[in-house]
Amino acid sequence: MADVPAAMDRHLEVLRSRSDGSLIMGASRLTGRYWTGSLWHFQDPSVAPHVEQCTAGVQTEAGIADLQLINDNQLIVASDSGAVEMWQLSEEGESFQALWYSYAHDSTAHTISVAPDYNTAVSGGADATIKIWDLETKLAMKTLKAHTGTVWCIACNPQDKHVFLSCAQDGRALMWDTRKEKAACSLGKGVIGGVPTCITWSVNRQTDVTIGCETGEVMMLELRDQSQPVHRWRPHTRTVHRLAYCPQEPSWLATVSDDCDVVVTSLQSDPNIVYQNSDHQDMVRGVSWSPAGQQLHSCGWDTKVFHHKLSGFDGPTQQMDCNLLNGEAAIRKPEH
Repeated sequence: MADVPAAMDRHLEVLRSRSDGSLIMGASRLTGRYWTGSLWHFQDPSVAPHVEQCTAGVQTEAGIADLQLINDNQLIVASDSGAVEMWQLSEEGESFQALWYSYAHDSTAHTISVAPDYNTAVSGGADATIKIWDLETKLAMKTLKAHTGTVWCIACNPQDKHVFLSCAQDGRALMWDTRKEKAACSLGKGVIGGVPTCITWSVNRQTDVTIGCETGEVMMLELRDQSQPVHRWRPHTRTVHRLAYCPQEPSWLATVSDDCDVVVTSLQSDPNIVYQNSDHQDMVRGVSWSPAGQQLHSCGWDTKVFHHKLSGFDGPTQQMDCNLLNGEAAIRKPEH
């Protein structure tokens, strides 16, 4: 592993679990005026982020802002340089190889998402544009310009390859159909109480969309009736960065934030916090469930990775006041 960087970059931005439970992680570091970055693979997630115990690692030319798995060995990356890159992890999991890259965004590419056919990806960036990518031809097929501020998050529909969501600094969340030039509809108009910073599809109901905001608020919207959120609560006191539904327990939603907390909320009925952890000492940027759904991994700008074991939770748990949006964050269940 001669090409493995000597040290871990400070800002751990994103991690993803492979089907075998191993972790792929993207990091960045500000050096002078420039961001540099790195990609890492840990066959044993429990040893992350220790460089000497990684399975593979490679330095990248720019910081990693986001990454998504196309399959267990291929991943697509959004970088601080504005580039979208595809990387290959070897079958043995011991090395990374750059397959292609394209400087499509004029500024940082903040987000990337892969369609369910695995032939298309969608990226968004600080240049307020959205790019539709053909992963076979390696070309940006289309550029969409509906947002007027940084595009923070893109989420492709897990069942329909043509549909995706976006949210941006302009305060809007939009739903798109790649067969059309304009957004299909604006989501949560007059309902979203702050700038939306992350967005995802609910696992068990594809007509539900979940949005996290810079206020620390999270809400679930029903696409067919957006006059009032299905759920609305405030698990954090600062910006929510990522949302992740548990694959084995679809009513569990993990959220991470600038307030350094990792929170898991049950949405089986009214929002109930089933887990909260405050071990991170800086902004938490990445979160990923293990394939079995019994462990949650988080990473942040404190150069730490924590592994949260949620198996054995019996419930019931601390019920939150869903109307508590303007004062203190909701009461949380004590750590175990």
